Amino acid sequence: MKSLFLLVLTMVVSCSSAKTLTSKNEDIVKSYINARNNYDVEKVNTLVDENYTETFVDGSIEVENKGQLAERILWGKEMDSRIELLEIKTEDNGVITIEEYTNYLDIALKRKSRKFKMVYTLGDGKIRHQKIDTLSGYHQVLEFNFKRYQEFEKYCTQNGLNYKLQSTNKGSGVELRKVLEEYKSDHQ
Repeated sequence: MKSLFLLVLTMVVSCSSAKTLTSKNEDIVKSYINARNNYDVEKVNTLVDENYTETFVDGSIEVENKGQLAERILWGKEMDSRIELLEIKTEDNGVITIEEYTNYLDIALKRKSRKFKMVYTLGDGKIRHQKIDTLSGYHQVLEFNFKRYQEFEKYCTQNGLNYKLQSTNKGSGVELRKVLEEYKSDHQ
């Protein structure tokens, strides 16, 4: 009888510990998304590992380090970037989310938002890595958005407007936002 009690107690404690870890990891991811939406680079830095990276499922690198992540956040601030958390669940040592991304490019160019499946790998209470995967319908959204972007590029060429989309830092965000606002006001 005593060994049965110990077995049940061990199972309850184990399940409780797993739920606590699940909840903690999901809370870290939610805090990360919230900090990104508030452009709080300092808070993001406390939530990600020193060697943080983001890659697409095909292996291509989206963000190669914390410095580049900080630049993207500051670019995002200029572009009113938003992440909407649509779903969240825990599997193994990671958190899987469905997230919807929008920014001022979408508003000014009347583009569609993008949805991704994100797999966050965590360790020692920090996000170590994000793997980005596309969802069904992504290629149609990409094609639609690309056409809208081509119209914008044509407008810029015709009107002698210059900007640098190659880099995603605060300066290029300010520059791009200015050109997008001009484009938007001409296309209302």
